[in-house]
Amino acid sequence: MSTIAQSTPWYKQFWPWFIMSIPLSSVLVAVVQVYAAVNSSSDLVKEEYYKEGLAINTVITERQAAKDLDIRATLRLDNLTGELLLTTQNADASTLNAVFAHAAVSEKDFSVTFSQSQPNEYRAQLEKPLSGIWNVYLASPNGWQLSGRINSNVHSALNFNL
Repeated sequence: MSTIAQSTPWYKQFWPWFIMSIPLSSVLVAVVQVYAAVNSSSDLVKEEYYKEGLAINTVITERQAAKDLDIRATLRLDNLTGELLLTTQNADASTLNAVFAHAAVSEKDFSVTFSQSQPNEYRAQLEKPLSGIWNVYLASPNGWQLSGRINSNVHSALNFNL
């Protein structure tokens, strides 16, 4: 009995296509990443990073002043009414300023001025509810600063760090 080996063309076999699919998938992933890099915003990079780097000494001095004065603060937020209640210890200013910096999108950043309603109690009103992760910087005209981070989807209170 004679056997004739029948050979199929290369393009009808599995292995050439499998071997070619690996570099082709790498090229496809590279094209998607280049597209995403070109068309995405660069919010995480500050425009004036050098000036902000030089200003870090001022921030360190203000945070050290808060630590020396033993200033503590707790921020409570009500997303339904938009009310912010700030309870402090050892803060004696009539107004306090808070900067809410969104963790990823700089266009969402805003600031709020707290007015003293009672001793060691300050109130402010939000224009719209908070959503997401926020870095909050609480500063006084007296030269001190506190900072904290809150996920407003999970928590409704923030204890500022010294």
